[in-house]
Amino acid sequence: MTDPTGAHAGNDVDAIFDDLPSNIDTDVFSVARLYDFLLGGKHNFAPDRDFGRQLLAIEPNGRMILQQNRYFLARAIRVMLDDGVRQFLDLGSGIPTQNYVHELAHAVDPAAKIVYIDNDPPAVSHSNYILRGDDNAGAVLADMIDAERVLGDPTVKSLIDFDKPVGLTALAAWHFVDDGDDPAGVLGAYRRMLAPGSYLALTHATIDGATGDLVRNVQSQYQAVMKNPSPRTREEIAAFFEGFRILEPGIVNLPAWRPDKPEDAVGAENVWFYGALGKLTAA
Repeated sequence: MTDPTGAHAGNDVDAIFDDLPSNIDTDVFSVARLYDFLLGGKHNFAPDRDFGRQLLAIEPNGRMILQQNRYFLARAIRVMLDDGVRQFLDLGSGIPTQNYVHELAHAVDPAAKIVYIDNDPPAVSHSNYILRGDDNAGAVLADMIDAERVLGDPTVKSLIDFDKPVGLTALAAWHFVDDGDDPAGVLGAYRRMLAPGSYLALTHATIDGATGDLVRNVQSQYQAVMKNPSPRTREEIAAFFEGFRILEPGIVNLPAWRPDKPEDAVGAENVWFYGALGKLTAA
């Protein structure tokens, strides 16, 4: 399997950035940089690596699971691009490294438009640092659950034409939305702005299956440093796709979603993330 993430084991040496934004505190943990570390990137620092090792002690498959998240993204983006989608709004993006949406889309069409949304100022600063000089991509500081704020942002409005199909993506992010924040309702607010032919690509941690207790242990570990994630069941995740037609093979463990080769889906039950792609059709 070709690795779309470019992931590798990483090391303990902080990369040198000549013009790193001044608001990035390298001594404070960031979940965005944690994901980058686990994916083998260079945009992470000691606190991120320390917590990453704690998670790997509980779930040694942590790197593999996030790599599978990126494999899913690559396959889902391919479906959307093949259907003519050329603009993408990514919710809870973190730091767009390791061959993320803009690189996948621009490999097919350099004119494709991408906007990343995150509520972590250092992550957004890091993102704009990575995207500097790219007029077709940008990162916006906003809470993804505030759909009105996101949709009204000048960068979003300048790059995304909501009269045309949009690829709305939320990868390993929506399990950080509490039930009290109405995750299905928030996605409904985005859906109402989308043109027919738009897509929703979503990956989400789950407590289904034999890995449920393990997932709860990971969930408890997160409580020490940040907002507690909410892994959900397949039925709960299905509610997020209201108004979308979920494409085959449905809501499945990530490796089982349209694998490039049948053997790529072996052991899919050990990847405790579901993935699904839905298409918005005319009412």
